[in-house]
Amino acid sequence: MAASATGRSHLDRGQPCQDAFASACTGSVLVAVVCDGAGSASHSEVGARAVSAQVVAAMAQVLASPSAALHGPVEVLRGHVVAAISTARDALAEDASGQGTSLADHACTLVGVVADARGGWFFHIGDGVAACMFADGQPEAVSLPANGEYANETWFVTGEGWREQLRLTRFDGAVQAVVLMSDGVQPFAMARSGTALYPPFITPVLRYLDGVEVAHGSQALQATLADPRTDAITGDDKTLLVALPG
Repeated sequence: MAASATGRSHLDRGQPCQDAFASACTGSVLVAVVCDGAGSASHSEVGARAVSAQVVAAMAQVLASPSAALHGPVEVLRGHVVAAISTARDALAEDASGQGTSLADHACTLVGVVADARGGWFFHIGDGVAACMFADGQPEAVSLPANGEYANETWFVTGEGWREQLRLTRFDGAVQAVVLMSDGVQPFAMARSGTALYPPFITPVLRYLDGVEVAHGSQALQATLADPRTDAITGDDKTLLVALPG
């Protein structure tokens, strides 16, 4: 279940939502990605849509192979993720060249997950957050934002040093929920410490989503993100993806 909402600051400037998400299930394995387009890049919404869709498609194809070991060594998964992102970057660069633009004009971050009910991996470039809540009450696994030296600076999939910025985080246990979010959701979905989900927000969300169909759940997330009260918290675009084991 997932939704995006255009931030008030973007609406006021007549800009589109620059966030995007994609997800797929291959058997019992979920692959999902949230991308946040850079506000300073002229075609970042295109980049976010293309990268999220293409990385998910490439990873889903890999995970469909019997030889793809979700619970194997990190080097194996890193190779698959690097290949998926490389393919997405190459396709985006080719499209950009044909339109007279550059790869940098399509700059976006990426936060993703591959997991089943027993655990998995987060993969992450730039800001946004990924978190896993466990059914047995063990502490959440969280992949936190990576920012640069200056305020509002982060790393992008489209940057030259993206391989060095790619972070993989392992998590194991009985998965209760996996959550991906763009940085626009962090101010109200993360605790004040910034290192864990905010229970007064996430607990009722999970309780509701656990009892509805995917379409209804996504509609509810959309309504939550587009609620005018969020404009008092952030003017940024907002994307939230929540996956519950089937």
